[in-house]
Amino acid sequence: MKYFTLLFLPFLLTLFSLKDNNTAKSKTVADSNAPHELTDLKDIGFAWNLTDWQGNHVDSLTLDIYYPTGAMSNKKYPVVAFCHAGGFTGGDKTNVSSLCDILADYGYICVAFNYRTGYIKNNPHACTADTTTLWNAVYRGMQDGQACLRWIKKYGNKYKMDTSWIFYAGTSAGASVVLNSAYCNDSVAKKYFPREWNELGKINKSGNTFPDTYTLKGIGAMWGSLFSDQVINPSYRAYPTILFKGDEDSGLPDSVGYFYGCTNYAPPIFAGAGIYARMQAINCPSVFYELPGANHPAYDDEFCMSNLACFFNNIMQGTPYSGRFSYYTPSCPQFKGEF
Repeated sequence: MKYFTLLFLPFLLTLFSLKDNNTAKSKTVADSNAPHELTDLKDIGFAWNLTDWQGNHVDSLTLDIYYPTGAMSNKKYPVVAFCHAGGFTGGDKTNVSSLCDILADYGYICVAFNYRTGYIKNNPHACTADTTTLWNAVYRGMQDGQACLRWIKKYGNKYKMDTSWIFYAGTSAGASVVLNSAYCNDSVAKKYFPREWNELGKINKSGNTFPDTYTLKGIGAMWGSLFSDQVINPSYRAYPTILFKGDEDSGLPDSVGYFYGCTNYAPPIFAGAGIYARMQAINCPSVFYELPGANHPAYDDEFCMSNLACFFNNIMQGTPYSGRFSYYTPSCPQFKGEF
């Protein structure tokens, strides 16, 4: 018996070792599938093989993802694609990190994305900017914004985004990218941007070829403009929208007019009261904030994001609302009297 035990002892030790290894492996697999807290992600590519305004190759455009504090991998969250400012000559997705942090605090996944910028600016205040390259910059931004939305629809589930609730927001030039790309498809682009469409290609096929199947549920625009109010049409597209603007904005008209008031920057654009009037005419939920005496930009980040988040939340709850406000009067029913 002594010799038998000695003979089989190595075999028994090996057997128990294999059992322990299999148990550890099973535990590791189970742990990897267990719910865990989500952390912010940086520099994820969403568009590739592009050309900038000077004809240089752009390998890729990237986005950052901001998660709500305490967000868990076993849940999904509504998502806001957020477009940064920069006058179509610069800016970066990191410029809206504080705005995305605020939205994340309200329970939204915020996706901040880069887009191509650059044009022959000269002195736009003196009406000397080159309009061909300016409108090219606007169009490229629209292409890149739509590429980001397609990416969200394609990969959102992987990153715990509820792609049935996609919202779109931006500041300044980014707000114009948001408004214009939200209301533009190829047939609209060929009508309103024929030169750009012929020169720069389709509005919804640039950067990636993911399916164009996303649906926007609402828009937030901080001092931005739209190329035509007629594309806001219930038989085509009409998105509940919250707008913020200063009534002394030197770059944008109060309602309809020209960029910086320069008639050579045609065609005219719609902003603030002009967009809100159209929304009201077709009975689409909308909120318009106009800050007396404010230039460009207007309103602070916390006020804009808290009211924007509430507006989006009420859309999800099936209780959208409308109204025109000035100063720091809260529009959100839940915030009444809190500011």
